[in-house]
Amino acid sequence: MEESKTISNRELKLTAALYMHIPGLLAHVKATGRLPEEIKPCPWLYMPLNHIIMRRGTDITLDSDEQLIYDAIVKEKRLPGGSACLVEPQEKKGE
Repeated sequence: MEESKTISNRELKLTAALYMHIPGLLAHVKATGRLPEEIKPCPWLYMPLNHIIMRRGTDITLDSDEQLIYDAIVKEKRLPGGSACLVEPQEKKGE
């Protein structure tokens, strides 16, 4: 059984910035105010995410277009293209 993970606000912001790299997604959100029903898997999206994190860090401030996408994600409570997932380093025992 797959375990459900709570997505942090930082991950939602990174997801909104990442969704900007999906062709046509921003235009769709601007035209409809909603996310597409389905986003086809894009295995190459890890590269833009890596670039976003390298350039902006993991706690980003969204620009106005990214904010539109973020607002649609929060309003609809769904992630049709998956989400960014941050893996935090584990603390060593005894620290």
